[in-house]
Amino acid sequence: MRKGIATPIALVVLMVVFTSLLAATGYMALGTLKGGASERVTYQAFTLAESALEAFPLLVRCGDNLPSAYTLSVSEGPALSATYSYPNRERTAPAGGGNIRVQAVAQVGGGKATLEQTFQVGCGILGAVPAALTSRPDISVRGNAQVIGYNFANDSGAYPVTRVLAPGVPAPLPSDAFSLTVADASLIPVGSYVQIPSPVTPRTYQVTGVSGNALTLRPLSPPGLTDAIPPGATVSLIPFAVKAYDPATSTLTLSDARGLLVGQTVRVAGVEATVRSVDLNTNQVQLEWRGVPPAAIPEGTPFVPQILGAASAGSISTVGAGGISYGQAQYSPLVPSDPDALFQRTFGLTKEEFLERFPPQSADNFNGTLRDWELKVVRGPLRLTGSRSLCGQGILVVIGNLTVNGTCSTGFQGLVYVAGDYDQQGNSVLTGAVVVEGAANLRADGTKIAGTGQGRGKIAYDPMVLLKLRLQSQGLASVRPLAGTWRRP
Repeated sequence: MRKGIATPIALVVLMVVFTSLLAATGYMALGTLKGGASERVTYQAFTLAESALEAFPLLVRCGDNLPSAYTLSVSEGPALSATYSYPNRERTAPAGGGNIRVQAVAQVGGGKATLEQTFQVGCGILGAVPAALTSRPDISVRGNAQVIGYNFANDSGAYPVTRVLAPGVPAPLPSDAFSLTVADASLIPVGSYVQIPSPVTPRTYQVTGVSGNALTLRPLSPPGLTDAIPPGATVSLIPFAVKAYDPATSTLTLSDARGLLVGQTVRVAGVEATVRSVDLNTNQVQLEWRGVPPAAIPEGTPFVPQILGAASAGSISTVGAGGISYGQAQYSPLVPSDPDALFQRTFGLTKEEFLERFPPQSADNFNGTLRDWELKVVRGPLRLTGSRSLCGQGILVVIGNLTVNGTCSTGFQGLVYVAGDYDQQGNSVLTGAVVVEGAANLRADGTKIAGTGQGRGKIAYDPMVLLKLRLQSQGLASVRPLAGTWRRP
């Protein structure tokens, strides 16, 4: 995905930085006309530090080291530079997002200035969907089409992602951190939690480091004398793992809260609850328990959200053999009436910000195929049928109406977001999730999913597809200054 989004990001960065350079250079020139020599260099240092803060959002890449310096080229004279420091000692932009306090220090001649601001960093798409099919308009499922959510009753909250390579770890397992080599660590971020049979009963570990395919694991409890990790053992990721629990306020701190929604039904430690608040800066969620609240919740416990078959701000109907599995919610508060709110909770950016970074391509230039979990933005109306059927893996965003009248034989894996109306027909299989805004004036027949005699129109939710999209889109950084945090320390 990084390859797919790199070019538009680079263009936007160049445009914004160039504008900042022109403005900053103009301020520098203005500064030479004001006051004495000491005042001029102090003013220029202040302006340089301010320019560094303005450029900071453009230099951040999620998961990479935070920028250490900013350079400003001046048409007549040597380049000017400022340095960044981080009072809270962050080294990298957190993969799950959060707040970063930044100080920009600039020196020009004998003048020095330090400015500080706190930025909110979001990494990758949020992918917050309550259902396999989420639609502001009414939903109609007809023919023999099926829309399938996820089996909440049987969902353990841990999903296989890789396997252990030889030699594994023989008994007795270390009681402190140890290294384990796996076949593929690309879906296992630092700070996450995994379950591994040891050798039969699963044990939970926190991932404290990843180097290539070598994991550094911290056991959450002392191992038994016969516990071992055999080669070939399955490694399962817990996307939402409990890190801490405050029973007094029913607040849980999770390994990652992206993808969770206020009003969503969840289960943790065997008790169901409703999500009352989600704080992506702290990865904290507050719950309203439906049963007796747990007195304690161990670290690493899976936090399991319910994913319905379909959710709509309007009505939901099935006709003929059409069906919706694992629940539906019509006229649901889980689907915002504001299309912009629906877009922002899906991508973590406003639609305006998103389209500035990823200008839509013409529908005539899109062949229907996405590769390697890339992001494609297409200006509708778009009709995918026949030789131009939907295929591959990734995120497809259509600004306008979309009709899918077939997928390739392997189907499509990913997220389809339609900023318009959506029809799905024929022999089409989408694994992941579909989100539909609808047109500005919601049409009477709404979102239509239909199957025909040639096959079954089907949308099936898969938690691993959404997890891959969140991880593969980490380069999609949203960095905003927090109001009221700018100051001179």
